[in-house]
Amino acid sequence: MHRNQVSSSRSAPVMAARTLGALLASAAVLGPAVGWAQTTPPAPKPAPAADAACAALRPTQTFSDVANRLAQIPDAPTSIVSARIVPAERGLPEYCRVEGQIAPTIGFLLKLPTSGWNGKLMMGGCGGPCGQYLSDRLDPAFARRYAVVSTDMGHKGIGWAFAYQNLQGQIDFGSRATHLTAVAAKEIIDLYYARPASLAYFNGCSTGGRQGMVEAQRFPEDFNGIIAGAPPYFETGDTPLFLSWGARANLDADGKPILDAAKLPLIHEAVLAACDPGKGAKGGMLLNPAACAWDPASLACKPGQAADACLSAAEVGVVRKIYAGATNAKGRALYFGMPRGSELNWAPGFVNSEGRPGDYLSGFGGAGNSLMTYGAFFYSPGPKYSERDFDYDRDVPRLAVIEALYNAQNPDLRAFRDAGGKLILYHGWNDNQIPAGASVDYYETATRTAGGPAATRAFFRLFLLPGVGHCRGGPGGSEVDWISALEGWVEKGVAPDQVVANRMKTEPFPTVEVAPGETVIQFPRHPLDPSTVTSSRVVLAYAVSPPPAGTATAKPAKGAAR
Repeated sequence: MHRNQVSSSRSAPVMAARTLGALLASAAVLGPAVGWAQTTPPAPKPAPAADAACAALRPTQTFSDVANRLAQIPDAPTSIVSARIVPAERGLPEYCRVEGQIAPTIGFLLKLPTSGWNGKLMMGGCGGPCGQYLSDRLDPAFARRYAVVSTDMGHKGIGWAFAYQNLQGQIDFGSRATHLTAVAAKEIIDLYYARPASLAYFNGCSTGGRQGMVEAQRFPEDFNGIIAGAPPYFETGDTPLFLSWGARANLDADGKPILDAAKLPLIHEAVLAACDPGKGAKGGMLLNPAACAWDPASLACKPGQAADACLSAAEVGVVRKIYAGATNAKGRALYFGMPRGSELNWAPGFVNSEGRPGDYLSGFGGAGNSLMTYGAFFYSPGPKYSERDFDYDRDVPRLAVIEALYNAQNPDLRAFRDAGGKLILYHGWNDNQIPAGASVDYYETATRTAGGPAATRAFFRLFLLPGVGHCRGGPGGSEVDWISALEGWVEKGVAPDQVVANRMKTEPFPTVEVAPGETVIQFPRHPLDPSTVTSSRVVLAYAVSPPPAGTATAKPAKGAAR
């Protein structure tokens, strides 16, 4: 039996008898109000047991048994801010909506189905600097009657200003908020349903992907299965070494742009024609960018050639720098660049970067500049700082101090493996915010650490999605039923050798604020309605070639097995 599994089959919310006895007794004798004229049928009311169980979580003026129990969670003293029943809507079940806080400032939102709970917990990741409850990947799980939870990562609001001279906030954002929210959610579930969750899963992309990778690396017992998409493994380095690098590569000595976005289709079409003139080119994308080594010098202008049909020497240099990634003054590679086939995703992030508000370079709404200003260095430079100020020789080592709090680059996943965990990592090849090469490098390094391809594939799979941007979007299909893939692996032992990537007619998916501080991106729910899909493609799990015979591979550390 997997860790956390129990044999109980109860799914209705039930609290301990000593806590709920009086509440249930009073609820049983209360009848409906009479004498009021009704013009429309009243909204269905929750069952007394569900309402009482939710009410018992609400804060009171005095410490109750529930409050005492939550306040004494080791390392995660928790208090409930509010608990109320929310009726069924948007195809989602009725639930007890619990907002809570873990000392000092970590907020979380937990949704508990009042009936039909499937016995499992799904935690969702957030995006960017977080600061709100981003339930973008939780609704599909909630529709399957999971209990679902998300966290604001220890702060409220938009941007990285929370990190300014705030070491506690940076620790919470780095790892503490995710781990302790999982701990607190499990405790509240046990209280509400009078039994623990049988399985716990995590699903997130971008910052959510980093949350998942940190969990697998540092807290291997928290989740039975993790879905991690496009993680910023190097949180503080991604902006200067990827976003800003690409934009700065396109500026001449006077700070003027060199390559114009109008030439990106020319470059993209040349790449497709050279590297994948067949099926992939028809879809406007490369199926295997790693196999493409196209040289932009092939488009270099020849005497008498029209300027809009070729690349100047300076433009060739820009393209090469964006492909290659950041280097220091000695030419040493510092990070990953954009792959061939991603050219149409270079604007506005890297191309046409002059004159952006606030003197920031990369075209992502100033998020990168906000991170560099407030959160990348131990002594944050403050609001006068610009991405243009970053020095690729002097400042790279300075990132390491704070990066120790955020970093998700540890390739040793053996503790997660030995705890029975399963990890699905995915990344879009055309991602223009976090380089897909980082996930390839991480997976290959983790494979060597775990003892080779066969040992790694037993618990860890990587999927690279052709034509997909950051978490979603692009000419490729980004909609995958990751939840079913993970459930099949954890619960039935069926490893995902391949997945189906679907491109939807509705992309980009609409965003809805369903409650103050709670935003939902309305992802499709599986199984998909075929009429909503424009194309589908089978994507195989990434395969690392086995090392040559006689090559030494990492072996499990003594005492690692459990």
